Amino acid sequence: MVAYRPALTDLSMPRRRGVGLALALIYCLLWPVAGSACAFDMKKPERTQIDWIVDAEYLVLARPSDRNPFAFKVEQVLAGTARVPDIAQLVDSTTRRKLAATPQDAVLFAYREENGWRRVAYVNADFRPIMDVALAHRTAWQGGMPPSRVAFISDLHADENPRHKTLVIGELDKIPYPQLQTLDVNIPDQELIQDLWSREGYKYQAILALLLGLSGTPEARAEIQAYMARVREWDWAENLGAFAAAYIELDGVAAVEDMTRSMLLDPNQPLDKLEQIVMAFSVHHGIANPQVEAAVQSALAKLVAQRPQAAVPVARQFALRSDWSQAALLEPLVRERRFGTMGDLLTVSVYLARAREEALAKEDTASAWQ
Repeated sequence: MVAYRPALTDLSMPRRRGVGLALALIYCLLWPVAGSACAFDMKKPERTQIDWIVDAEYLVLARPSDRNPFAFKVEQVLAGTARVPDIAQLVDSTTRRKLAATPQDAVLFAYREENGWRRVAYVNADFRPIMDVALAHRTAWQGGMPPSRVAFISDLHADENPRHKTLVIGELDKIPYPQLQTLDVNIPDQELIQDLWSREGYKYQAILALLLGLSGTPEARAEIQAYMARVREWDWAENLGAFAAAYIELDGVAAVEDMTRSMLLDPNQPLDKLEQIVMAFSVHHGIANPQVEAAVQSALAKLVAQRPQAAVPVARQFALRSDWSQAALLEPLVRERRFGTMGDLLTVSVYLARAREEALAKEDTASAWQ
């Protein structure tokens, strides 16, 4: 197969590697670098307890002061220098009673300059082993989800302790979807569905929906299908990308075709809402079976043919996945300048420039092996 080579159009795309400083800066402004967090979260997920342990500048265990039972006193410094900032937080009555009854327990506090002190966890016999493992991996686990951290969470998810369940869900929320697909997570559907619509579980709604999709049970399918039927009439739906991805995971081509027919090709659907479905398409594209991939490609072609401005979310979402497969679909729209604003034209043009760079890099690599 011949690598795609877009025409030299609006940005005079370079013929060799090196997009150029100006183009690189534009790309960085248009698309923030994707981290390890779950691709479907519309908001940055909160730090988990493990995040606080591995990223803190200071990490201490504290108990009520002997002189003032309403003030915390540092008992042990786990990370940082011995001269730690004062903990300006009061000991609440419930914690004070628990600590008085169990002298071996303590409260774990983490300090970062931009946040100050954060109460991370009540450290008892159940939590201490988790804390010790995270401490032992502080350097390796900073800024990502390496295999050792994923393995630890995979082992911990079978624990029936409800405190550990919340921690596990928060950690799973940080794992890229292709990696999440490979894990054997056996949280009962009834628990996932209950948490999905609870106030406490709302911040984890994206990962809960994805886990339902991966479970593949009739209960999960009914829940996801019912949500996707309801959302068709809404102007906006939080976490629609996660539900759409779960729908594809459960029903494959039928899900892609249903969303295309009921939403993507509905001219009354807001484009920012549809971008969440494009997000789900971009995540499944390349990791799904060939039939699903072909259905996604067909859906995107119909979408941009009907609404050329939809090329912008297509470019944006596929770029965030470093997937340059949509260049052939988008290049004619740039050549014909079928956009309402210069910003939209620039967004798609930068995607095409990156696609060309990747194609040239592959050609150079192939030539080096000849």
